[in-house]
Parts: sequence; structure tokens; C-alpha cells
Amino acid sequence: MIKLGSHVSFKKPTYLVGAIEESLDNNANCAMIYLGPPQSTFRVKPENYLYNEYLNKYNNKILNEDIIVHAPYIVNLSNPDKKEFSVNFLIEEIKRMNYINAKYLILHPGAYTKYTKDEAISTLILNIKEILKQTKDVIICLETMAGKGTEIFTNLDDIKYILNEINNNRVALCLDTCHIWDAGYNIKNYEEFKKIIKDYDLLKYIKVIHLNDSKNEMGTHKDRHANIGKGFIGLESLKLFVYDKDFDNIPIILETPYIENKSPYKEEIALLLDNKL
Repeated sequence: MIKLGSHVSFKKPTYLVGAIEESLDNNANCAMIYLGPPQSTFRVKPENYLYNEYLNKYNNKILNEDIIVHAPYIVNLSNPDKKEFSVNFLIEEIKRMNYINAKYLILHPGAYTKYTKDEAISTLILNIKEILKQTKDVIICLETMAGKGTEIFTNLDDIKYILNEINNNRVALCLDTCHIWDAGYNIKNYEEFKKIIKDYDLLKYIKVIHLNDSKNEMGTHKDRHANIGKGFIGLESLKLFVYDKDFDNIPIILETPYIENKSPYKEEIALLLDNKL
């Protein structure tokens, strides 16, 4: 089964109900939300989410496990200076996810800033292990990054090392097509890319895909999303992810830019579901 959706709004007064209604209007069967502003710690109490109303109206249309939650950008689990804040915030965020029985948390692994990359990787591993000890159920999906600035988790060697060191079935991978392309991996040569992923034994870790075109050529480390078919990756290459049997039942989420302040997701979902490959 193809699971295809997008980032949708999660805000008062409708919260979860409004997010799922927006997704269904886009003809999506999965969704991604932030539980509050991506650049802020502000969160409302889970009792405000209208979870029971969602269950009564829409749980048979978009399941709890297909409502993906993205962590805010302000946490940095790779920076020792931000350890206490980042760990404590994510523990509470996972508890909020438990309230709605959401399964996957997408997390940017962070940046090393003034530290070395090795110090950052060690810090990330220790911090994730601590979060796992103090939470339950939710699977943390570390997102592949483009490599702008001092970001980590941008090459497959480091990704494999980090996943192996954590060694926990509650830690997985979110593959972002724009990021992996900008990091220097040629996903337009799809069969070769899939072979590389399999050679690294990473296919089994991919639990969510962010499907985005890129405004930049491969390897530029820019991280600027383009609309589907409007960038350097192209529609036909992105469709291959959608129709790949290895990614059946894996939520595929669009994060492409709004066009003239309007959501493009209904049109882009229709474009991707046109099965002319």
C-alpha cells in the first residue's frame, strides 16, 4: 500500500481534527505535524488536541501510526551545551505523542557547532540512549541531513555507525530525498542508490521518507526544497520512491514549499499517484 501525505497545520482550535481534515482534503492517507511551533518550546496541553474527536471521526481513515510528529528545530542533541534542554524537551514531547498513540518522531540529529564531529556524534548517541530509557513506544527516526554548516548525519558511513552504536529497535531512519541529494548521493541513478543503501544494510532502518525535490545540484549541501518536478531531482526520480515495493506501507511525506501562499500538496499528491512511470 502506498502511504502518501504531507506536513499539515496543527493549531487551535481544531488541532488533530483539523490536521487530519486537511490531509483528507489533499487525498492523503498519512500526515506529519509539529506539536507546536517548529522554532519554539510552546506547547498546549494534550487534552486540547481533540484526540477523542479524531478517533470518532477519522481513525479509520488515517491511523494513529500514520500521524508522524516532527521534533522542533531548536533541539540539538549533538551539542553538549544543549544536552539538558534537548533531552528533557524531547522526553516531554514523546509523552505528548504517547497521548495520541503516534508512532514516529522525526528528529534532526543536530550540529557540532564549536565541538568536533566525533564529539558531536558521541553526544548524540549518549543523549538518544538517555531519552530511550525515560520514554516508551515512540520510534525516533533520525533524518538524513544535507550537510550545511556543521550538521552531522550527512554521509552513510556516519549514519551506519550511529545506528549501530545505539543498537535499539526504537531508533530508525527518515530518508529525505532533498537532503540526501544535496549531501552528494545520486538518487536519480535509482538502482545504484538502492544498491548502496542495501550494501550499507540501511534499508531495514527506513521507516519514514520525506519526499522533496531540490533547488540545487547534487552535492551542494544547501538544503533548499523545491516543489515536486520543479527541481534538480525531477518528478520521475521521485515517483520511483513512491512505487518502490520496498517502501510499501512506509509513510512518504511532502515538505515542499507553498506556492503563492497556497498549499501545493493536493496537486503534488495527484501528480505522484499518476502511475505513468
